[in-house]
Amino acid sequence: MHRSVFVAFDTETTGLYPGFDQIVEIAACRFRNGEIIDEFQTLVNPERDIPSEISDIHGITEDMVVDAPKGDEAVNGFIDFIGNDPLLAHNAPFDERFISFNCHKYDIAPPSNSVYDTLLLARRLFPELRSHGLASLTTIFGIPHEVKHRGMPDVMGTRGVFIQCIERLQTLQIHTREQFDEWYGNPIYFSPDKYNLLVNLPDEYLPLKEAVERGDCLEVIYEDRSGKRTKRKIIPQGLYVAYGNLYVTAYCHLRKANRNFKLERIHAFRPLDETCDPD
Repeated sequence: MHRSVFVAFDTETTGLYPGFDQIVEIAACRFRNGEIIDEFQTLVNPERDIPSEISDIHGITEDMVVDAPKGDEAVNGFIDFIGNDPLLAHNAPFDERFISFNCHKYDIAPPSNSVYDTLLLARRLFPELRSHGLASLTTIFGIPHEVKHRGMPDVMGTRGVFIQCIERLQTLQIHTREQFDEWYGNPIYFSPDKYNLLVNLPDEYLPLKEAVERGDCLEVIYEDRSGKRTKRKIIPQGLYVAYGNLYVTAYCHLRKANRNFKLERIHAFRPLDETCDPD
């Protein structure tokens, strides 16, 4: 394992939902036996606003990204950098979704690299720890990580966590990449095809999609998981796909909070002429 090359990577974004939110930073680091070989980092112009509460987390402001490369250039640069090397990310499905969405959006051939999740690794290898978040792990292991939620510092933290995981793997007599792959199981892969739903939207959802794009305030009849239907006033923010399902993310006046609504559970809707500002 120490002789194998890996690339740790991280994305920072405007929020949680690909298709509505966008990447604002990509960073990556190639290393072998703990030694850094090469680095990649770029800010990304998301071509939309960065909510202030999100800027408060990662410190990336709209002024910082106004002249940065747009998503297609940034993702192509990232793909060129990673080559065919195996990838690492902490909570990897999050980063995979944003890279995959941009591959879908810009018609970029997705990389075929295996992606391993250091969050999953840490949970399996260090079950005695109460928290497996990146900040907690870097503190526990004494890994330098003074700046949180920025691309390169998080990449270096992920690299450090993986090195600790390799040391624990040695105690399980897992010494080679082949043994690691067998023990780990199935890595994840970039899969932009799952976002085809946003383009090939079923006809019955097209009026709702148009209303969301216009920014209409809507009254909807929504069925929750228990089968109960309620009338709700919502402020749509965007459409996104997760795990093969279509969702609209919106401010819900009934719950007085942002909520995610599965499209198939919206049984009726109508635009409202009245003001629909959050309470």
